[in-house]
Amino acid sequence: MSRELWYTVGVVVALLLLVAMFAVKKLRPVEPQPDQRITYKTVAGDDFRLYAFFAEYMDGPAPALLLLHGGAWQFGTPAQMFPQCEFFAQRGFHCFAAQYRISGGKPPDVRGAIGDTRDAFDYLRTHARELRLDPARIFVGGGSAGGHLAAALGAGILDERAARPAGLVLYNPMIDLAPGMPDHHLVSDYWEAVSPLHHLDADTPPALLLLGDRDPEVSVATAQRFCGALREVGGQCEVEVYAGQSHGFFNYNAKNTTYFDLTNERVLAFLTGR
Repeated sequence: MSRELWYTVGVVVALLLLVAMFAVKKLRPVEPQPDQRITYKTVAGDDFRLYAFFAEYMDGPAPALLLLHGGAWQFGTPAQMFPQCEFFAQRGFHCFAAQYRISGGKPPDVRGAIGDTRDAFDYLRTHARELRLDPARIFVGGGSAGGHLAAALGAGILDERAARPAGLVLYNPMIDLAPGMPDHHLVSDYWEAVSPLHHLDADTPPALLLLGDRDPEVSVATAQRFCGALREVGGQCEVEVYAGQSHGFFNYNAKNTTYFDLTNERVLAFLTGR
């Protein structure tokens, strides 16, 4: 093979390697992997876990974000929130995706799921030293049913005297379970006891609601009503509306990360007070 041909082959190989390198940078694992799996409670022999993504940059105890997946309290897994946890861990927040009881298509145990959320939050507070987190800066958030659980914790449902999160990050959350509202049928026998909108008080922490204006489950009017009620009792609340988006728009989509990125940046600004 001539020297010129060797040179040409070398250039082509180098270009291919360069293209591959940039392609790999744009790719991500199918599922980001947590740094640690922590059992925070055991119920009837079943372990309930926190999937921990630890902050990459720390100077003392880090703030933390506890995230809860959606699925109408019947379906879903903590892995739904792994992409968000990876993002926030890379920006100085310990992030924990929580497992909670789901019913698998049967009538959900919503009060039990709220209790699981409380236990997960209390575990983080109790084990703050060993987890290297600041117990006064534990935020709680979630999407859809997970947003409901976060809002329920913030509103003091089950125990209004218990510690509350530092703030709430609510992605298209099921915050109003009154008759006529989506998902009311799942909790119709006890809806008022678990509807966050009906339990807001002066101790409810600041909240950020993110939703699309084409969401059939959580309307912009519902989000605004929640924020108005929270402000009436002296709380702080913000609504961020994304035009043309429906339910679950914030989830990671490998083909289009636009709203995953936009919502992450908006949440980061809320968490850091920017």
